[in-house]
Amino acid sequence: PSSAASDVYKRQMDNWIDVPLQEFEPPAVFFNPHEINVSVGDTFAINLYVLQVENVAGVHLKVHYMRESLQFLDSVEVGELFIDAYEQDHTLFFCDATGSYLDIYSFYLATDERTYSSGTASIATAYFKLINDESGDTEIIYERPETRMVTPDNQPIEIKTYGKATINICLLYTSDAADEG
Repeated sequence: PSSAASDVYKRQMDNWIDVPLQEFEPPAVFFNPHEINVSVGDTFAINLYVLQVENVAGVHLKVHYMRESLQFLDSVEVGELFIDAYEQDHTLFFCDATGSYLDIYSFYLATDERTYSSGTASIATAYFKLINDESGDTEIIYERPETRMVTPDNQPIEIKTYGKATINICLLYTSDAADEG
């Protein structure tokens, strides 16, 4: 982007949540929140985003998580990027969870209407539960090269930055454990 556009972008990213995004080179994919503190048994939502994309007609997000620590709750909500087309049934959205991977697909269907979106927006929200803290803190990441975006002509859009989410394990101490220490 031009220097002026870059300056506007940086001014818009003044929320503490946006700080890691300032180091991303767009177009990018990222998670929001990028850091989550949970204890065993906690459930949490994580948003899967694209950053400053242009003329996107399709997205495949391949997300890897530690199945030994995290359980995908078979729940995904449609995001905002193609929302105008969802309301008119001009998109295809589905997900598949296999092993330690979550695949999310979102595409415009070929119509005479507008068939692409641009900007920064969520693709989906996925729900997880922390089931085990034995392996310590963990991450949720986008797999490369499987995570991809395409134009209406099915031309690849180069993703320049891949964000990650850090899952910090908070250990719960009972009063019995505190008394023993």
